[in-house]
Amino acid sequence: MEPPNLYPVKLYVYDLSKGLARRLSPIMLGKQLEGIWHTSIVVHKDEFFFGSGGISSCPPVSDFAWAPDSVVDVGSTEVTEEIFLSTCPPGESLFREWRTGETVVVSVSPTR
Repeated sequence: MEPPNLYPVKLYVYDLSKGLARRLSPIMLGKQLEGIWHTSIVVHKDEFFFGSGGISSCPPVSDFAWAPDSVVDVGSTEVTEEIFLSTCPPGESLFREWRTGETVVVSVSPTR
């Protein structure tokens, strides 16, 4: 039996305030915020994230002004791009979760 193909998965972490939350939150809110966080997953050469329209995707950000504040290597997946896109299609917004042993799989239910 051949070993499965493994596809790297990365978590991109962005501070949407670009450091302003850390500097201004004590003055404006009376408490310290480290940032206003947004995250995305990069897998199969695309960046996937939740937005106002549900799941969205784009090529990974390469513009220095919008580069992630940190990139976390979360491991790899055996899920092919075809299966991934059929399970988490961009534009969908209702979620479901199922468990297989210790693995939690989050998917999107069609809104149509």
